[in-house]
Amino acid sequence: MKAVEQLERLKRMNKLIKAENTGTPNEFAQRLGISRRQLYSYIELIKDMGVLTAYSKANRTFYYCDEYELEISCTLKKISREIAKKVNGGFSNHFGVSSPQLAAS
Repeated sequence: MKAVEQLERLKRMNKLIKAENTGTPNEFAQRLGISRRQLYSYIELIKDMGVLTAYSKANRTFYYCDEYELEISCTLKKISREIAKKVNGGFSNHFGVSSPQLAAS
């Protein structure tokens, strides 16, 4: 569930940055339950997506620099194998069902 935890952390970061209510880098990292180094890794990830952030010493918060921000969403839901086959064109490795090419190998 690491991926879900990371998405939830990014969502929380986004919310705090949008509200300009992060606190200092140490406080922000602590609020997220990560190290300061990990915090800057997440900020670098956000930057790599084309969304620039900066830190204001006067306001003690990170903020978005331009008109862009993140929209983060994730949906997990249980589906039947039959629906999965239709979605994946009849082939699905997600449920242990292999394609004819893989079965022949």
